[in-house]
Amino acid sequence: MTLYRLHGCPFCERIVRWLDNHDIEYRSTFVAGEHSRRDEVKRIAGTRAVPLLVDPATGVTMPESGNILEYLVRTYGEEGDTAAFGELAVMEFDDSDHPTVGETAPAFTRPLVTDESWSNVPLSELATGAGSVLLVFYPLNWGGKSMYWWKEIQRRGWGGDDLTVAGVGIGQPFDHQRFIERRDLQYPLYADPGNGVAEAYDLVHELDGMEGIAEPRPATFLLGEDRTIEHVWVADEWPETPPYDEIEAQLPDGSAE
Repeated sequence: MTLYRLHGCPFCERIVRWLDNHDIEYRSTFVAGEHSRRDEVKRIAGTRAVPLLVDPATGVTMPESGNILEYLVRTYGEEGDTAAFGELAVMEFDDSDHPTVGETAPAFTRPLVTDESWSNVPLSELATGAGSVLLVFYPLNWGGKSMYWWKEIQRRGWGGDDLTVAGVGIGQPFDHQRFIERRDLQYPLYADPGNGVAEAYDLVHELDGMEGIAEPRPATFLLGEDRTIEHVWVADEWPETPPYDEIEAQLPDGSAE
């Protein structure tokens, strides 16, 4: 049995929990967040919609969230099981000993990627150049969450002469560059494939269905010129949307539209 799913999709994760709770063997196959890049799903099901369940044992191909759960309950369920999604459960993160307001943010140097190039840039250099830095730890490139979050940040016009906004993600430089180009992103992204920066900030999130891969726990850190932390938001659960208004209220004057 194969479940084609999106990273960070609550409906997909609800199906995953059902399969896990019923000890059903399956393979997770993660697909691109952009519909145009889901040709494999289209070939299988005639649609690019996910989640998509393929069950060779019964010959069933099921491309709809509600129908998938109904099918699983009917075919593999136990007495008392329900196909209703109800309230979507969230995953709570473990407590984090991340840096907090008034502390100095851990220093690091990583490739900082733009649409044209990348080079090793220390965090301290970024802070000195702009005066303030907003570090955005974000999920995998191309996942729905990362695309929506960066779209909202860009819509709000964060950044300017007194504020540099920079992402931190586990993509390789080439992948970051493609993501920036495809999403028309105006912000640079630190490439941290080993997730070492997230580890230094105690923000490691082990990914379900991706053995041996971890990404940053979603978070933002507003830093002053000397890397002193002025505001922090760290997600307590997954999925969780950043409190954009709260973060924006802490940005330097003129750093948002």
